[in-house]
Amino acid sequence: MRRKLVITVAMVAAMIGVSTSAVLAERGPMPGFGGPPPGMERGAENFEARMAKILKLTDTQKTQIKALLDAERESVEPLREKMHQIREQLKQLAEATVFDEAAVRVLAVAQSQIEVELIVSHTRTLNKVNALLTPDQRELLANLLPERK
Repeated sequence: MRRKLVITVAMVAAMIGVSTSAVLAERGPMPGFGGPPPGMERGAENFEARMAKILKLTDTQKTQIKALLDAERESVEPLREKMHQIREQLKQLAEATVFDEAAVRVLAVAQSQIEVELIVSHTRTLNKVNALLTPDQRELLANLLPERK
C-alpha cells in the first residue's frame, strides 16, 4: 500500500513538473532570465567598460587604453587570419584518405610560431596598459585577477 502511494505521488509530481515546464517553455524566458545581468554581457567593449568602471579610469586613461587595444587588434588580425587558414588546412588533412604526417608537422610548427607572436603581442599590450595605471589601480586589478600558481 505504501509503495503504491509513493509511486502515485512521484508520478503526480512528474506530471506537474512536465506540464509546468511546457507552459514556461511556451511563454519563453521570463524577463531578467536567460542571460547575463545588464552591463555584464560578453564582448570586448563590455569588458573594457566594466574594467574602466571598476578601476575608476580617467577619461585620458580610457582613451589611451582603447588606442592600445585597438592597435593590438589591428596588428594581430593578419596573424589571426593565418591561424584560421592553418586550422582549415589541418581539418582538410584530417579528413583526407591518406595521412600526411609531414604536412601536419609543418602546419603545427607554423601554428605554434603564430601562437608565440600572439602571446608576445598580448603581453606587450598588457604591459603598456599596466604602465598607464596608477599604483592603486594596479593593486585593485591584481586583487581582481585570479591567483596564478
